[in-house]
Amino acid sequence: MPLSDIGSYVVVGQEFEAHWTDVDADRVANTLPVLSLPDGFSLAVFSADLAAVQASITGIEDLDNALGLAANGRNTSRKSVRDAIINFGETVDFKLKGSGYPGNSPKTPQEGASEQKLLKAADDVESLWTRIDADSSVPNFTPPLVLRGGITLASFAADLVTLRDRFKAVTNAESDLKLARTQRDMLLAPFRDRMIEYRQAMQVEYGVGHAFTTTLPDVTASPGSTPDAVTLSGAWEPVGLEALLTWSASSNSNLQHYEVRVSPGATYDSGNSSVAGQVLAGTEEFRTTQELANPGDVASFKVFVVLSTGNQAGSETVVITRP
Repeated sequence: MPLSDIGSYVVVGQEFEAHWTDVDADRVANTLPVLSLPDGFSLAVFSADLAAVQASITGIEDLDNALGLAANGRNTSRKSVRDAIINFGETVDFKLKGSGYPGNSPKTPQEGASEQKLLKAADDVESLWTRIDADSSVPNFTPPLVLRGGITLASFAADLVTLRDRFKAVTNAESDLKLARTQRDMLLAPFRDRMIEYRQAMQVEYGVGHAFTTTLPDVTASPGSTPDAVTLSGAWEPVGLEALLTWSASSNSNLQHYEVRVSPGATYDSGNSSVAGQVLAGTEEFRTTQELANPGDVASFKVFVVLSTGNQAGSETVVITRP
């Protein structure tokens, strides 16, 4: 198979490693030195580079999972604090009638509001609540103020500390993932160049018609066979609570299937994309909630035309936000 996405580097690299192993075994059997590239680059070094690429890709999957867990924790705390802000406003307006406090509670941030907006509202609540608990002059009210569910100022303050920590955890996880992707990408280009160089070395050593040359793994897809991309559209479906993607049909006779890929955020990132699903030829729609589990989540989608030859082409990006 030719190189296509990030994951294919390991598969194609393993094909080259197996081919190189057979070549070296044949050369040793015929009392020839093992094959090395002009600068002395050997199979052992190639295998080490392959292991490094595989470890990098696997490490990114682990960091991506860490980011997902951090985001889930943040979202849980975000909801808890936002619910408490709503609870606070309702309780103050009802229990502190006749004072100056009703109507002064901060406006509730929308679901999925930015860190800055949510924390500002929460800080306002904490400040106002502190004043209320120290104020014994409100008619028919004895401090401290306790919200529905037994929530006190102390428990709210603790939840707010947790929310700040979890926002920071997400930021740290995003930074770790970005750095790991950069380091991974620095490995891929020279690794690909070595596979191309190996193919050239084989043609020089054995000639065009030799079995070792004709069985060489591919690095890139066949020239001139890239399919036309489909036209993609998509939107959030409020009834089914899912994203609906639709696209134009591919007319390529070698169409094997469509592949829907998604990455979190408003910019499609192939290095952090994952396969949301495969769709058989003849169907041009797909529904999913992947990367859109919570209100405010944003995801970027592409649909790839995948041919039986291994060639493929991706559509334009469609960005969907869950309300």
